[in-house]
Amino acid sequence: MSEDLGPACAELAALIPALIPALSRDGIPPDRRTALSAGSAVNPDVLHAMTVLAAEIPAACAAACEVAGEPWQHHPSAICLRAIPRLHHRLTALGMPAAASDLEAGIHHWTRMVKRALALRTADLPAGPGLPPRPVTPTAPVSAGCPNCS
Repeated sequence: MSEDLGPACAELAALIPALIPALSRDGIPPDRRTALSAGSAVNPDVLHAMTVLAAEIPAACAAACEVAGEPWQHHPSAICLRAIPRLHHRLTALGMPAAASDLEAGIHHWTRMVKRALALRTADLPAGPGLPPRPVTPTAPVSAGCPNCS
């Protein structure tokens, strides 16, 4: 278990604002899946990340407050991300490592999800034995033999 979630929460808080411009800018992802939002095509990975973060971060903060015996009032994700390192430390101090670990796992999961939606994520699996992970890069669709697709 990590000692301090502050840097991880700060990283996630810095990445979240990049989702808004990516929603329409990255309207058509490399796999050509799209979703409609307010009549325009948007990147479904970015839309999914935004929806999940808006629901799960406050819910995790509320659950941690309940376990720690602290009062909870609904707050947006950005405020919850500032409270999570303190709650993590408090849960650890109260001898509740499972609840503290849940917060830590959530932060790392959300960060991976946001990075994947923003195409900043690297592959989890190494390229080969003993090699570092390869970056995942968006690829353009290949038009094999299509005379009208050049």
